[in-house]
Amino acid sequence: MTRDAAVSVVIPTIGRPSLRQAVESALRQTLPPREVVVVLDKDCTPDLPDAPTVRVIRTPGGVGPSRAKHLGVEAAGGDVIALLDDDDRWLPEKLERQVGAAPAGDEWIMSCRFRRLLDGTEPVIGPRTLIEPHEPVAPYLFEMRERQAFNMVQTSTLVFPRRLAEAVPMSVAAGSVHDDPTWLLEVRRTFPGLPIIQLPEPLVDIVWTAASVSRAGVDRSAEYIDWGRRELAGESARVRGDYMLTSAVGSALGAGSARGVLTSIGAGVRYGRPGALAWASAAKSLLRLRRAG
Repeated sequence: MTRDAAVSVVIPTIGRPSLRQAVESALRQTLPPREVVVVLDKDCTPDLPDAPTVRVIRTPGGVGPSRAKHLGVEAAGGDVIALLDDDDRWLPEKLERQVGAAPAGDEWIMSCRFRRLLDGTEPVIGPRTLIEPHEPVAPYLFEMRERQAFNMVQTSTLVFPRRLAEAVPMSVAAGSVHDDPTWLLEVRRTFPGLPIIQLPEPLVDIVWTAASVSRAGVDRSAEYIDWGRRELAGESARVRGDYMLTSAVGSALGAGSARGVLTSIGAGVRYGRPGALAWASAAKSLLRLRRAG
């Protein structure tokens, strides 16, 4: 790709105060986007900079991030789509670096490292290990290979041809507990040879606040287990087992549900074969619950 690529930035939002900074970071790019499409999924008046390239479209309300992204892609006029969460920020050279490194054609996904910013702590750069261009997605995301690896292809790092999202709509993940992983898995099933390229530089700031990391208090581990059984059915037993003992257990732990933690561990044994690090993580979760109780 070249600097001549017409990039549409799609930002799904419920109008959080951080939205303005996210939009401003898109407008400050050294490769200016053709437009910034703000997809408002709530009945509110967003705080936005006054710029001719910023436009707002509205969903019926409460459709969720996957459908909101899908509507943004449908409304976009660029031939390249860049996603941005409303509480994240891009470094100024982000789009230029990614678009310039993208291969020719319409079958590729660009990503990059990110900096996780949490109030009062030092920035953490992730992922520790980059995904190889043709590496299977599920093992990279869900096998627990090292502690605190942050192995992920994060939303605000994603850039891809619009035609890719037309072939595999973002709404394929609607209602899922995993929006982007579901879409990435489906993209790889549809285009087995498609490369996912992560640049080693951290070009996105993921801003975590107390509100970002707070727990909803609702145990959704049953939904995580159902997702793992369905979406990871064709993956290895290790992938399924590690997923249950990390993602499903994590949901139950966040809600303080001992039953959910034990059910998730049982699902890991029933539907998979967890590795040693996943077992250690689950044991740590049980210990935290015991201390909290």
